[in-house]
This record gives sequence, C-alpha cells and structure tokens, in this order.
Amino acid sequence: MAAAELLPLLAWPALAYEGAAIAALLRWPRRPATTMPYTPPVTLLKPLHGEEPELYENLRSFVCQRYPVLQIVFGVHHAGDPAVAVVRRLQEEFPEHDLELVIDERTLGANRKVGNLHNMLSSARHDILVLSDADVRVAPDYLRDVVAPLADPAVGVVTCLYRGVPDRGIGSRLLAQHINEGFAPSVLVAQWLGPNTFCGGATLALRRATLDAIGGFAALADHLADDYLLGARVRALGLRTVLSHPLVDTRVHEDSLASCYRHALRWSRTIRTVQPLGHAFSFLTYPLPLALLAAPLGGLGLATLGLALILRIALHLAAQRAWGGATRTGDWTFLAADFLGLAIWLHALLGRRVHWRQEHFSVRADGRMEKTHGALR
Repeated sequence: MAAAELLPLLAWPALAYEGAAIAALLRWPRRPATTMPYTPPVTLLKPLHGEEPELYENLRSFVCQRYPVLQIVFGVHHAGDPAVAVVRRLQEEFPEHDLELVIDERTLGANRKVGNLHNMLSSARHDILVLSDADVRVAPDYLRDVVAPLADPAVGVVTCLYRGVPDRGIGSRLLAQHINEGFAPSVLVAQWLGPNTFCGGATLALRRATLDAIGGFAALADHLADDYLLGARVRALGLRTVLSHPLVDTRVHEDSLASCYRHALRWSRTIRTVQPLGHAFSFLTYPLPLALLAAPLGGLGLATLGLALILRIALHLAAQRAWGGATRTGDWTFLAADFLGLAIWLHALLGRRVHWRQEHFSVRADGRMEKTHGALR
C-alpha cells in the first residue's frame, strides 16, 4: 500500500473517538440529580478580578441558592477593583445573607487567583468549602447537589461539568463550541472509560481538612493548572473525585477572534503541562480536518471525509440536546471550530507562554508559572 493510501487511515481513530463522544453525550443525564439529605454549613469562596460581563447576574445566582446555611466570601486584591461595587450592591440588596468581602493585596505566588483564595480562606467559617470562578452561573439547587457527595467520607473533591453560553460575537461562539463540542464531550468519554480525574474551576467542593492535607492553597500558588493539581493531590490521599450532575453555565464573552485564540491556547497549554501524553493525542478529537487531508486521494479518502462530516453534524446535534438551547449559536461555525482547534493544538506544542488576565507567563514543564514580558508565541 502506497504511503498516500495510508493517509485516510489516520482519520479512522479520530472517527472512532467521535462516535464515542456522541454516545457519551447521549448518555448524559438530562434530568436533575437526586438530592441526598446532606446539607452541612458551607462557605463559598468567590475570587474576583475586574467587572466581567454579567458579573452581577452570575454572583446573584449563588446568593439566591436554596441552601440552609451559606456564607459567601468574595475576594479581590485591590480596593479599586470594579468588582467591589458589584459585591457592595449584593450586600445592600441581601442584608440578611452572610456575604463578606475580603480586600487583600498580598500575593502568594504567580497564580493570582490562588493567592486570592488563600487570602480569603481565613474568613471562612465553615468546614465545607466550595470554590467557583466569577464567570459561572448556576441554578437555585446547585449547591445541594454539589455538596451531597461529600456525605461519603471516601469522596475527596466534587466538581461539575460546565457548558459555554456565548454572546453574539464570533469569538464567543467559537470558544463556546470549543467547550461544548470539544472539551466537555472529552471529559465524558474519559469518565466513561475509567475513574474520573477531571477537576474544573467552575466548581470544586471539598472539606477544609482535605485542603489542609494537600498543603493548602500554598501548594498550588505557582501552578497554572491549579484545579487539576488540587484534584490530583486529593486523589493521592486515596480519596475519590466525583463529577456531580449539576450542569453549570460559563458565560463566554470574547471581544475578538484574537481573544478567543489566546484563551483557547492557554487552555491547550495548560492541558499539555499536566497531561502531556493525552494532549499529544488530542488531535484525534478533530477528525474532520484530518479527513479533509485525505479527500484529494479520492475513493477511500472521499468516503472518510463523508463519514467525518456526518459524525461531526451528529456530534453537534447531540451536544445541543445534552446542553440545551442556551448554547445554540444558530450557525455553522461549529465546523470552523474544529479547524481552529487543530491549529491551536499544534501551536500549543510550539511554546510554553500563555496570556492570562492581561499578563504573560512562561509555563515550565512541571506546570509552574513565571511572569514574562515577552510576547505570546
């Protein structure tokens, strides 16, 4: 068999993966999880940085949880941070709620979010901690479902899958599709094939004693993939990571294609630092571009391309069914998202610099961040 005739075969493992992703999406439970009667007092830690779009609506969804005893600690590094005004508005609107704002300029390491969490921890009054990013929005019973698995002492940390809810911009739509039709299905496939190792910053729930046992936030302070590292260290204690069923919304606001690209590149290089082998083979999650390379060969190449197109449309429809109408973009940009994703995967292999919160960092092979003034490459 000539070398050119082998080209279509490169797409076949990717087509097999795409079939598995479709099946995993169809298996995803659409009904709410059954809530266990375990509702201990909880402290929710919300690290903030700037006034992100829809920040008030996102934070309000946590304030309005149907949960018996909830303390929410918001944290910023500077009193002039625009997020302070949003928190003050919520404190005035809900004076009966336990809402606290921590303003602390200290930095623990290169990862400013982790440093923010460290500064907030001393204000936490309860033993169950829930960490969640600022761009997340949740349903009123979210906290009950997230905390419930911690009733089992063998569970160390609980996390949630998230869906990207975009605005109308092309960059936002492409990044949301990257989440909903690329990243999230890969998490479900991995969970299907083995024990869950995913830990996402949209939700992390754990006991304070567990956090102390892994070295606290100080152990994560210089790492880019702080959420993944937290989960890995908890599993090293012999405790399980549980993917809970509440689906949370991540509001995706990218003002340009360049912003979308930088954001996705940071994610890809983050994965590369913690799962280098998995990242190396993640090009197999983009069968359509691979099949297109084989199309000029005719015959088997065209058949491979046709099957890849059918499966990609099926994946798109399965994701819409699983994640619901809030994620729909009403166009065919999901086809372009695969080509963009493959380009980002390749770019991620060629460097270790990332752009995060208007700063540039170089990421070492062990995942530690170092601030740099060089341009992203």
